[in-house]
Amino acid sequence: MSNKIRKEKNTGKKIIALIFVFISVFCCVFFAARGRFSAPVADSLAMTIMSPFQRAFSWVGGKLAFVKDSVAEISRIHEQNKQLREEVELLRAQNLTASEYASENQRLRNLLGYKQVATQFDLVAASVIGRESASWSSVIVINRGTLDGVANNMAVVTELGLVGHVMEAGLNSSKVQLLLDPRSSVGTLIQRPESRVAGIVEGDIKNPSYPRMVNIPKDSDVRVEDMVVTSGYGGVYPKGIVVGKIIEIHNEEGGLLKYGVIDTSVDFQKLEDVAVIVASREAPPEPIQPPTQTPGTETDPLETAQKLQAAQQQIQEAQQQVQAAQQQQLQEAQQQAGYAVAEEAAQ
Repeated sequence: MSNKIRKEKNTGKKIIALIFVFISVFCCVFFAARGRFSAPVADSLAMTIMSPFQRAFSWVGGKLAFVKDSVAEISRIHEQNKQLREEVELLRAQNLTASEYASENQRLRNLLGYKQVATQFDLVAASVIGRESASWSSVIVINRGTLDGVANNMAVVTELGLVGHVMEAGLNSSKVQLLLDPRSSVGTLIQRPESRVAGIVEGDIKNPSYPRMVNIPKDSDVRVEDMVVTSGYGGVYPKGIVVGKIIEIHNEEGGLLKYGVIDTSVDFQKLEDVAVIVASREAPPEPIQPPTQTPGTETDPLETAQKLQAAQQQIQEAQQQVQAAQQQQLQEAQQQAGYAVAEEAAQ
């Protein structure tokens, strides 16, 4: 017990001594700082005691200043980076807009150049604003209608060639049936002077990207790479508009006719701007003339002309019958496809 009391007394004395020393040092430092205690020994002692603390305070102050400057620099860099990102996004959007305007300007220049060359046509420029989603049809929607002079059955073209015709004209927009549509039918000719074979170009439901030129006699002069143009017959498509070129020739099942597969001059997947032919000053196709009379084989010109007209009428009726049969086959194929889909859905 006595040892414990003695230890407590010694501890108390040590604490009192430490407090006295601390107060003495504090007083020396305080008076030395105020200039009231100018003893050299005291000044030296105060400087010796305070130097570690001063170095510590200086180091901590320097670190705090460095951290403060670093935080300010990081904040400034972050703000600059944010502004630069916004400028980059703005410049990127402006670049895309400029590229789109440049592409549109080029397309319109091409149409304008075609308009200046095709002076026999009155053209109305239009933009494609929609497409029908049906897989078996090829119809687009343009932003021109009856208010712009557009009407049904007007031909639609680009500077590259034939696109189709207006099938339904509204006030401010119109539906255009493309050349690729299986329901379409265009009278055409082989452009090569040695050939000039006539036929009909129609869409192929089995090969939607490549229409066919049908009703070609088997022994006619038609070759691969021949260019196909509109014939002008029918009153819808003016004569001489480029359709495309023949890339394949096949015989029909009956053996009397053949057909040519056509690579169209217009890329319908990239179709954005078109022109509607609202008026044409092109002369109609020349009528069939009777053969020249030779001595000894004279015939009545009137009778010959009547026979030629009757033959031409028979040809047109045959073409109409072929088109009607093809239309019926297409409708039957569509009905069969619908029945097949219905049966699959029922199963």
